[in-house]
Amino acid sequence: MARLRRPAVVTTAEGDRVNELRICLVSPYSWPEVTRGGERYLHDLAWYLAGRGHQVEVLSGTDGAGYEEVVEGVRYIRLHHRLPAHLAARGTTKWDTFGAVAVPTLLRRRHDVVQALAATSAIAARVAGHRTILTAMGHPTEDQFGRRPFDRTLLQAGLTAAHLTIAPSESSVRQIRLLFGQPALSLSPGIRTLDFPPNLTPRTGSPRILFSGDAADRRKGIGYLIAAMPAVLDRFPDARLDLLGGGEHQWAYANLGNDLTRVRAAVDDLGRQTGDVSGYYRRATVTVLPAQHEAFGLVLVESLASGTPVVCSADGGMPDIVSTPAVGRLAPFGAPALLSRALVECVELARAQETPRRCTEHAQRWDWRNEIGPAHEEVYHRVIRERYP
Repeated sequence: MARLRRPAVVTTAEGDRVNELRICLVSPYSWPEVTRGGERYLHDLAWYLAGRGHQVEVLSGTDGAGYEEVVEGVRYIRLHHRLPAHLAARGTTKWDTFGAVAVPTLLRRRHDVVQALAATSAIAARVAGHRTILTAMGHPTEDQFGRRPFDRTLLQAGLTAAHLTIAPSESSVRQIRLLFGQPALSLSPGIRTLDFPPNLTPRTGSPRILFSGDAADRRKGIGYLIAAMPAVLDRFPDARLDLLGGGEHQWAYANLGNDLTRVRAAVDDLGRQTGDVSGYYRRATVTVLPAQHEAFGLVLVESLASGTPVVCSADGGMPDIVSTPAVGRLAPFGAPALLSRALVECVELARAQETPRRCTEHAQRWDWRNEIGPAHEEVYHRVIRERYP
């Protein structure tokens, strides 16, 4: 067990006095090498904590040579991934093996608390003698474990190793309790709202529907979105569907029949963007995430912060975000007719004068500086205060 020092008291740039903590965030991947929601969460959490006067290190993997750098007051330690060929042949990934890569570094360093974003990273932190929090970023389901049966064993081991588990939504907490009988705390990601300056004008032009995600991931629901487009085009013949995030999606056109030509003509594939994407949210009429088993849905909050209403599935953690019809609509996953109705209603919603302001105000709940960041700090202090075997 790591011996805890007495936290120093420091003053932030805003004049707040806080107990300085040594915090290590551990994940197999980090921003910008991988640009998913989990890596965005890790990056912005580190930024927030450093801004609060804490000593923050991010320990992650890279496919290239290992290196260290300091960005926005955060020390990033990137270790070269190692994945033996015999493990890769059995379906093991770098996500699974990063814990073993991280152990030597964790043994050499002392932190007040380690937050791990993968099960094997939590095991590594505990083996190294640290107070450990596991962030279960996904939304665990029975069918997920059916694809890689050892995922269940790994997650169970990570849950057991961690002193405390947090999950992005109440829905994910319920799944962890249902499948593993383990407690967890709901603690959602945040966003830097200043990075998403809003467009506060009503969206009165030709409708632009934005899908931001990996189109090749069928769980994201783009197949149902494409199937919903004929009804949307019946109502708005000049509507456009922007695909942002890359991924092969030609499979989604398979069942359009006579609607194939006009739907294809209405789709703009913008590819994977690694830079500032806020402009795409601001020019959109509505952002849509028709996904299944989405633990949270960070793109929805980013869109709302930009003044753009959203449509998403009534599944996973997304209904926690779209908790009022003033900012968007919900539709059952896998129901194109109901999804198209929700999109049409949301386009009309976006044309109302007050909608952009309501969206931006709603998104403020997830600003790191408001509720989300302080809630993370309280969890760290809670883990430090508790006595564990």
